[in-house]
Amino acid sequence: MDEIRSILNEYGLQLEYAESVSDKVYKVYTNHGAFALKQLSANRNSRFTDQMIQLEKLGYRSFVPVYRTHSGQFLAGQDSFYYLMPWLHNDKKEERDQKHVHLFKETALMHKRTMKEIKINRTDVEKHYEDTKKKWEEQKLVYEKFVDRAEREWYLSPFELQAVTYFSETIQATDFASERLEQWYEAIKEKETTRLALTHGQISVHHFLYNDVGNGYFTNFEKAEFAPPINDLLLFYTRTFKTYPKTCSECADWYYTYHRNSPLLDEEVNLLLSYMAYPHYLFKVINRYQSEQNQNEKMECTELIKSYWQMKNTEPFVTQIHENEENRKRQEESSSS
Repeated sequence: MDEIRSILNEYGLQLEYAESVSDKVYKVYTNHGAFALKQLSANRNSRFTDQMIQLEKLGYRSFVPVYRTHSGQFLAGQDSFYYLMPWLHNDKKEERDQKHVHLFKETALMHKRTMKEIKINRTDVEKHYEDTKKKWEEQKLVYEKFVDRAEREWYLSPFELQAVTYFSETIQATDFASERLEQWYEAIKEKETTRLALTHGQISVHHFLYNDVGNGYFTNFEKAEFAPPINDLLLFYTRTFKTYPKTCSECADWYYTYHRNSPLLDEEVNLLLSYMAYPHYLFKVINRYQSEQNQNEKMECTELIKSYWQMKNTEPFVTQIHENEENRKRQEESSSS
């Protein structure tokens, strides 16, 4: 409490009461009202406010501002650093789907406002493609050899039985991802430029807050950076699908909310689908099981089935987007002929 009191003094505020909201966030009540005080993680970018200043210069203001101290700094503290923001809430009475619609629309608008083109380094593009392709082929081969050995055994361990059961579907997902990667490369190698946008780095309804009149604002720009616009979508969906088996029929709708407000290029769609479809987590579990001497069979089986669930949760989303893209291309071809 003394540390928080000292921090608030740098803003000319007197602490009356502090309420812990999470391990890093406090709701502080002061002589000038309530504020949100956030502790900056040691591994986060302490210059994240530069990105917020850039956003404002570009005319995008749908983010929660960070207050300056009396000395003009955005961060306060000595050993640990904190920053102060107005207190907003994320408990607006809306359906889950509607909150995500607002989130994806604002993400698209932020990307669109900050989008810029940079010249492609063909050597880097080719290296990324070849390295990724080689890695995926090697991981696929490791899995194939693992299954081949397991199938020659009289008795399979629980993990081996699961791995054999999931093999066919995993290889199909891998081949699909490789095909999309190939399509991305064929398109991008003909281009002179590619696009970057200011990405939030961790879009979530928990990082999208509302004021008293219902307007939504982004918060927590600690991972913000200029990167390919698909990065925000990739991280969001990877986290969303990393759970127990579930149907997310609205997930594609959220994607198209984004796409209507900031359309992705064909090569960007292919790269997104490629990364989404590739069962990285499952291959990681298979490799770890073979590498470690003293495996915990139960734990490894649990991790394997979780990775399988993630792959299967992702599949309907990726399939729907891909089929829609193929239908669109066919319609465009028939219209032009």
